[in-house]
Amino acid sequence: MKVLHSLDELAALNLPVHWAMGFFDGVHRGHRRVIESADTPGALRGVLTFAEHPLALLAPQKQPKLITPDFGQKRSLLAELGVQVLLELPFTRELAAMEPQNFLDALRQACPMAGISVGRNWHFGKGGVGDAAFVERYAAEYGVRACVQDMLLLRGERVCSSRIREALVTGDLPLAVEMLGHPFEIAGVVEPGQRLARQLGFPTANMRVHPQTVLPPAGVYEVQVSVEGAACRGIANLGLRPTIVEQRKVMRLETHLLGWQGNLYDHRLVVQLRRFLRPERKFASIEELRAQIAADIQRL
Repeated sequence: MKVLHSLDELAALNLPVHWAMGFFDGVHRGHRRVIESADTPGALRGVLTFAEHPLALLAPQKQPKLITPDFGQKRSLLAELGVQVLLELPFTRELAAMEPQNFLDALRQACPMAGISVGRNWHFGKGGVGDAAFVERYAAEYGVRACVQDMLLLRGERVCSSRIREALVTGDLPLAVEMLGHPFEIAGVVEPGQRLARQLGFPTANMRVHPQTVLPPAGVYEVQVSVEGAACRGIANLGLRPTIVEQRKVMRLETHLLGWQGNLYDHRLVVQLRRFLRPERKFASIEELRAQIAADIQRL
């Protein structure tokens, strides 16, 4: 998948593209319908998205936490859908001020446009006045395909990023995963810790959680991690480690991989949360914590 960041880079492509447009946080099942509809013979399947959530600029107080704040996560999910070109534009005030007509004109002039796929609730351009109906009119005028997808329903409930975020926050991981159509993942870089887990006999890969990540309740989870091409089962604690004395508490994911031996420092891991086991709690002693970790592992 070719990743581009500007219309100038796109101009060098010089190949027709059918664009799926959206922010696509989480790349959930509804998003997948939009992206898979970007399927015009002889054209590349492209995704046009933004490097930042538009509300981060337009209304920071309303900016939501994100399901996939890590660029690598979103790119991997898009690549799995057969996306051949990804245009990740920085969301700037200049871009926000563009009329929808001018935005699509600039895109079409930079590169041959074969089609446009959007969700029924997609809005873009100055004041958000560009909508699905505008896309259909534009496509008809310039002879390109328009594919507008209605909201996907799951047992009568709309599949959307905001509903998935709500399910995660309230601890309904099964519903979130069903709407996503793939496991919920947390990505990060493994960094050195206090090595306490190693002393306990359960070495962990210690990652700080991206501050913009929407998270399920703190606690212990059954997880799966891909390490050097192999899928490893494990157990992870998501939270603030209340038993451990620290000067500054930050949200961390500490993952113990079953049967894994090796150094993971500075490795980027993507950890799939598979099942909630218990809430995070403070233990009276390190020995009590050790016993609880052993008991948790026995539940896997």
